[in-house]
Amino acid sequence: MKKAACIALPGMILALTLALAASSPALAIEPVLKTLAEDATTRVIDVTEAPGSVGAMTKRTGNIIYVVSGGTLERTYDDGTKQTMNRKAGEAAIITEKRAYSVKNTGTTTVHLIEVIKK
Repeated sequence: MKKAACIALPGMILALTLALAASSPALAIEPVLKTLAEDATTRVIDVTEAPGSVGAMTKRTGNIIYVVSGGTLERTYDDGTKQTMNRKAGEAAIITEKRAYSVKNTGTTTVHLIEVIKK
């Protein structure tokens, strides 16, 4: 019995930590951004969004994304409205939304994107 408790306890602590991080903005997981290329007018970034990660509220007008591995994302606009998107691997999209929004990975899989940003 003691062995089972020792094995289960770390898993329970991890689950609790992830649940708290997903529900609390102060503990929210941020997407991992890596710049792949950049010049005076354009930036190319590699974006990895783990389940529960939340990106900052910003405008993304004119950005282009390519989905390496997909999942479920939720946009929250500056007026509080929400939109759920199911992104699929191999999909490309041009972001034309004019309102600022944040993106949260509400799914169970890590979403991996390549994003081209016009400066």
